[in-house]
Amino acid sequence: MKIEIKYFVYEKRMQRNLSSRRLAELSGISHTEINNIENGKKHPSLMTMCMIAAALETDPCSLFSYEIVQN
Repeated sequence: MKIEIKYFVYEKRMQRNLSSRRLAELSGISHTEINNIENGKKHPSLMTMCMIAAALETDPCSLFSYEIVQN
C-alpha cells in the first residue's frame, strides 16, 4: 500500500494574497521550508501544518489531501 499526499499551501497562500516570505513571518516556519512544501520536496510535520494553517487562518485539513494507492 502507498499513500500519495498533495499539499495546497501554495493555493491557500495565493487566495490570501501572501508572499511566501510573509507566510514565513506569520507562521514562524522558514521561507525555505515553505518553498519545499509547496514544491513537493518535503513532507511537513503535523505541527508545521498547524502553524501554517493558523497563519493562513484556515483549518489544517484544508492544506492537504491524500489517496491510498493499492499496489
